[in-house]
Amino acid sequence: MIGKYAQPDPVAISRRTWPDHPIDSAPIWCAVDLRDGNQALPNPLTPPQKKRYFQILTEIGFKEIEVGFPSASADDFQFCRDLIEQNLIPEGTVISVLTQAREHLIRRTFEALRGVRRAICHVYVATSDLHMNFVFGKTREETRDMTVAGVRLIRECANAMPDSDIRLEFSPEEFTDSDLAYVLDLCDRVVETWGPKPGERVVLNLPATVERRPPHQYADMIEEFMRRQGYPDKTIISLHAHNDMGCAVASSEMALMAGAQRVEGTLFGHGERSGNVDLITLALNLQYLGVNTGLKIENIEALRDELVELTDIPVHPRHPYCGELVFTAFSGSHQDAIHKGMNRREELLKRFGAWKLPYLHIAPQDIGRSYEKFIRINSQSGKGGIAHVLQTDYGVRLPRPLLTELSRHVQTFADKVAREVRSEEVWDMLREHFVIEDSPIRLLNYWPRPDAESPAKIDGEVHLEFQGQKHILFGSGVGPIAAFAKAIRQLPLPAFTLRDYEEDAIGTTADAEAITFIGLQNEAGKLFHGIGFGSNIDQAAVRAFVSAINAILHHSAEAPPAV
Repeated sequence: MIGKYAQPDPVAISRRTWPDHPIDSAPIWCAVDLRDGNQALPNPLTPPQKKRYFQILTEIGFKEIEVGFPSASADDFQFCRDLIEQNLIPEGTVISVLTQAREHLIRRTFEALRGVRRAICHVYVATSDLHMNFVFGKTREETRDMTVAGVRLIRECANAMPDSDIRLEFSPEEFTDSDLAYVLDLCDRVVETWGPKPGERVVLNLPATVERRPPHQYADMIEEFMRRQGYPDKTIISLHAHNDMGCAVASSEMALMAGAQRVEGTLFGHGERSGNVDLITLALNLQYLGVNTGLKIENIEALRDELVELTDIPVHPRHPYCGELVFTAFSGSHQDAIHKGMNRREELLKRFGAWKLPYLHIAPQDIGRSYEKFIRINSQSGKGGIAHVLQTDYGVRLPRPLLTELSRHVQTFADKVAREVRSEEVWDMLREHFVIEDSPIRLLNYWPRPDAESPAKIDGEVHLEFQGQKHILFGSGVGPIAAFAKAIRQLPLPAFTLRDYEEDAIGTTADAEAITFIGLQNEAGKLFHGIGFGSNIDQAAVRAFVSAINAILHHSAEAPPAV
């Protein structure tokens, strides 16, 4: 492939200043989903679907919407008429229609616009040598004359509709593959021919019709065009980037830094080949940078799902902001960092002066998403992810040693099933391995009572089954757990030592369930954990004790005999 492809001519820029100009205000947004997006759908939208899509765009806040190519399509013509005749265009919203610079197409376009309050007539001609010479068989002079004649006719047709406010948009198709001096001259002639009224501006839409240049060269061309054009006070410079090299968003952002004032694109980047610039990604990028975009993208999952249903085109799970997996983490180190960051959000806010978390560049709830499924478990996950899932979904915070042991069980299970591990499966493994209440010991009841002579002393009465036999045991100690341990040691059990004890509550209300974690060490120094749940800490603690003892007994039964 090296050397095979013809490269665009270098951009001769007299002075590059755009890298020093941050984007501090939103562009004018123009959604072209119903024209550029729709024409590239395998199954174009039906009339009812078009109306719903138009409504979605207005609900988001788009004030300029290109609704079709009415002179080239009977469906587009009728849709334009329906919008006008059924009064479906909200106040403050301007529709745009596309046409070539050919007389019969222009006249048909104005038939579609009859009775409209406000509209943009968008005329385009191809200005690259590739298209002018080899597709249309025209010279630069012939293209210039055709353009001027087309704009003159559009002005005549607009003047014949005095009750309608018709504005002009002109696109030199393949701008980024065209001779800049030629396009500058052509655009100046377009403005002169149109003759903007006081306060009116012609939209000069400068498209990267096929993405053949890296993003910085698009910005260079925009900056140089704006520096050299003849009528800066009478024009709006607009962008229309395609995504053939995967850089449409970057190209648009850099071109906005270069001074462009308007952006055309589609939701989720629908369009020919690799699509148009994705206005969702671009707008949310600007929002992240602190720019008030004027667009309401508040429930992105609902928006995504409805557009998938309308267009029959799925959204990639890694698509920025709206993909199913973009607010998830599988890697153990990522999960651990996120879990720690979420638990220290207030500290981070004070430290950085604004919202900031590890491995997250925005808060998911800002676009209607949540942390609920943020961390997901697979064979690459670690302790942090497991801790987050248990804390988020079940309100349980595990002690570190117990978490380490559970993570080994989860890892083994994930390797075996070779898929994502569901939250409920993690919870089931926790209970399977650490809540062992039925065998060999099954606790029936426990009554801790203050000693009649010494209130600091607790007398415990334990009712349990051990290896199928019922026992009633008594023990005394300085607390309920010590009394229980004293009583249970009367059974023929392996020696053990209490090493870890932690207690917590699941929930924050007065009736929150108690949870206790106990670690017992056997004679060989191995630590066994048990978890207990109960209506109060004492009952949860003795159940955790029983689970840990049962774990020791199971281990002893499975261990090979000493030689």
